[in-house]
Amino acid sequence: RGPDPAEIFIGKTLLALPEDKMALSPLRCFLRENVYAFSATEEDIAVRTPTTFSVVVGQVGIGCIHCHALPAKERSNRAVCFPFSINRIYQSVADIQRFHMAECKMIPPEVRQSFQKLQNASSKGSKGLATRQYWVTSAKKIGLIDTVKGIRFNRDPSVPTTQAVSLDILAQVASNVTTINRPLVLPEDKDSIADFLYVVMEQLQACRFTEADRNKRRVKDVGCIGVECKHCAGQVESRKFFWSSVNAVESNFVSVHTHMMECKMVPSELKDKLSELKKLRKEQTSRLKTGSQKAFFQRVWKRLHTVGKDEKKEFNDGQDELTEAEAVKSSGEKECEIKSEIEGVSDGLKTMDVVSV
Repeated sequence: RGPDPAEIFIGKTLLALPEDKMALSPLRCFLRENVYAFSATEEDIAVRTPTTFSVVVGQVGIGCIHCHALPAKERSNRAVCFPFSINRIYQSVADIQRFHMAECKMIPPEVRQSFQKLQNASSKGSKGLATRQYWVTSAKKIGLIDTVKGIRFNRDPSVPTTQAVSLDILAQVASNVTTINRPLVLPEDKDSIADFLYVVMEQLQACRFTEADRNKRRVKDVGCIGVECKHCAGQVESRKFFWSSVNAVESNFVSVHTHMMECKMVPSELKDKLSELKKLRKEQTSRLKTGSQKAFFQRVWKRLHTVGKDEKKEFNDGQDELTEAEAVKSSGEKECEIKSEIEGVSDGLKTMDVVSV
């Protein structure tokens, strides 16, 4: 059953959102700033080449903002696309990028130059499901819904919406409150572990899982705790690790070192230092007490998943920033929990199980 006709609106709005930069590459952010979602008119339908999917008046299409004012017949190839569902908006924008942007005569020279520069700098391929899921979520934020007659607006797109508290923002604020000043390694660890492991672990900081982290392999809930590289944190291609157990930390630690050596944000001096320390690791480890390495990882795990009394107080003090969200202690070797009740949002953060990735 589709929505009531009285709840369907006509209008247009940009796809771009302020939070795009947190989840998408510069090129995709640029594209979203230069395309818009609009309700189809009789003229839009009349000039369409017949396809398997029919288009009706009011159905939402995706189009170039630069030539939308031109008569439909005068627009360049693929100036407008009509995806049959919101999970196809990603592909429609990709089609406009590929077949239209270079041909559009209405794009200002400076915009065209920016497009060419970003396209040349962009690496081939994409983050796949991670970014595609974001496009679906963001489409819903601007009021787009799927119906039996294609995509429609379920609210007036010309009226700014009251900013709802997003789960991603909650997860980030919760991370800032509950993980601030929570080091994973301490000076007293130095005598019980090889310098290589100590320095590598120093390059990590606590983080929480957000919607932007979601992909086929990562099926955790928003808010689960993990670690991320300090150097590339906040970047589109930042690296995060969400371990399910102490054993997973130890067995997958090599992937952390591999990232450090490949990360473009890690200083070359640090990479050189890690290379030298790695050569000494075997010798240093042989002089340590049996079980020292496992004990080290157990301490790191406990620091990551245990909220101390002082941090719990900081968590509670941060409730104003969470827009009256009530944050609850997160701990446990096999599960992490973060619960919030947000005024005006029916779906709060739910209990979250840590799963392996």
